[in-house]
Amino acid sequence: MKKLLLAAVAFACATTLSIAQEQQPTQENLQVQPMFGGAQKTEEQQQKDEKFLTNCDKSFVNRQEASKFFVERGWEYLNEGQVDTAVYRFNLAWLLNPDNKDTYWAFGLVTSAKGENEKAIEFYEKALAYEPKNSLLLSDIAATYLKVYSEGKKKKRDLKKASSYLSKAVAADSANAFALYSLSRVKFYEKDYTDAWTYLHKGRTVDLTQIDYNYIAELTAQMPDPQGFFRAADAAPATTKE
Repeated sequence: MKKLLLAAVAFACATTLSIAQEQQPTQENLQVQPMFGGAQKTEEQQQKDEKFLTNCDKSFVNRQEASKFFVERGWEYLNEGQVDTAVYRFNLAWLLNPDNKDTYWAFGLVTSAKGENEKAIEFYEKALAYEPKNSLLLSDIAATYLKVYSEGKKKKRDLKKASSYLSKAVAADSANAFALYSLSRVKFYEKDYTDAWTYLHKGRTVDLTQIDYNYIAELTAQMPDPQGFFRAADAAPATTKE
């Protein structure tokens, strides 16, 4: 019952601001861009924001709780594939609490998914300022640096950044399989195929489901699996038994 009530309250708060934004075509477009596109708001738009905040103040214990609620709704919409609606909820969460690291983290993920990796890194950096030892966050920003490296001009500084963040991620959580797999990729790009296999196997012992078999094929083409777990022919596991 409490969740249903909160959902109704949140809907009322969000609708108040959404209706106002629909009256402002340019702002309606910006509402689905992280941090409302960073655009300077008109006095009328600022007044609408204040009305939204006031409504939330009446409905939630504090703005931190309200912000957390909207972030959770944002993840739900994102998991359903409703990206614009998700970003709008993340924006509302950010408006409620600009110090909520999860909003910047979400902006980073969404922006990276759109291929805007340099911009995504900026959002991740903002999130890291609040929680610099978060293993999952560290591995996400590292993965984005790897994208910049592999899809761009392959600058060594991007690879070094990725490696540095991944080392911190593993130091914070040695069971972070995503970080271990990403470290394998770093070693692959550095042509250190022995260590690439070492980190890959460390990752697959934690979580086999995250393996990218296209990457395995690339790695086996450079060096056969020293443990014989993956076949070179199709990069599939040779056995499921250790």
